[in-house]
Amino acid sequence: MLKKKNLRLQKIQPYPFWLKAPLILFGLCLVVLIMSYGRFILMPLAFAALFSMLLSPVIKRFETWKMNRSMSILLALLLITIFLAGLITLITIQIIQFSDSLADFADEFIGTSYSGIHFIEGITGISVDRQTEYLKGGLETLFETGGEFMSSLADATMGTLIFLGLLPIFIFFMLYYKEMYKTFLEKTFSKSRNSDIHIVIKRVQRVTQNYLVGLFTVIGIMAVLNAVGLFIIGLDHAIFFAVFASFLTIIPLVGSILGALPALIYAFLFGETFWLPLLVVIVFSTVQLIESSVLTPKIVGSRVSINPFVAIIVLLIGAELWGIAGMILFIPLIGILRVGFSQVQELEPYGYILGNIIDYKESKRQEA
Repeated sequence: MLKKKNLRLQKIQPYPFWLKAPLILFGLCLVVLIMSYGRFILMPLAFAALFSMLLSPVIKRFETWKMNRSMSILLALLLITIFLAGLITLITIQIIQFSDSLADFADEFIGTSYSGIHFIEGITGISVDRQTEYLKGGLETLFETGGEFMSSLADATMGTLIFLGLLPIFIFFMLYYKEMYKTFLEKTFSKSRNSDIHIVIKRVQRVTQNYLVGLFTVIGIMAVLNAVGLFIIGLDHAIFFAVFASFLTIIPLVGSILGALPALIYAFLFGETFWLPLLVVIVFSTVQLIESSVLTPKIVGSRVSINPFVAIIVLLIGAELWGIAGMILFIPLIGILRVGFSQVQELEPYGYILGNIIDYKESKRQEA
């Protein structure tokens, strides 16, 4: 009589490398293909999954107040809708004001371009008419590009409306049937492995919720700090630049630099003093130092820290597959994957390559 083997989740018999490598490569290609062709459904599903994890503790709190599951979910969706509507309204107002400033700059540029044309004529000998033709050709190309952009933007409007309509529906059903999904995973495997699967689900859910809440908390605190600093130094549109820069900090290392560039360029073009660009650099550098040394270690922690090189690659892949939505989603999703991989022994090497070496050792020490 054959003895039953130990089928715990951590004791799966590994495949040989010559079989594992092509299987992994084929799986990655299949995932990319599915994500590319199925983005119309997968994008709202991914956003819904993130929002569901964020809202899950809130719904549990509502249920302790003797509210049923449906009413708790609807109330949470109403609160998040009000919050997002207020945030989008604030950002839209800032964008409109910023666009007006760019229009004023365009008028100033046109006024000064004529004197620049005469100056170039005196140095290079190119006539004013010839320079004007070059300038008109460049403007025509710019307007054609802008027209194509507006056309594509109009085409995307209907898709955006459908996306916004599907998102709350997906969130509702994900939260309403979440216990059923857990039961499904437990039923998929043998009963001897149910306890291990339950532990993995609990760990991934807990750490993922802490990661997402901590991540958005850090972004919010950085937005406030950046806005206060930019207000103090007298930079216009401080809220717009602060929110833009704080969201880009989700990208390790280069995110803070990319986020500070628009404010720095604006300070160079519109700053009344020579010192304003330098003050902008000081503000963003100070806030970034606070974020890296205090906020992220204390709020997010090192458990889900992502390798910067992997983050940049994932960011580019996300932009190629899903556009701006991919750039927003893929960094948190790769952090969630790292959490899941670190909980399963056979997948632990993949969690290792996704994170920093120092942070990985620290997280293993904390788990021990």
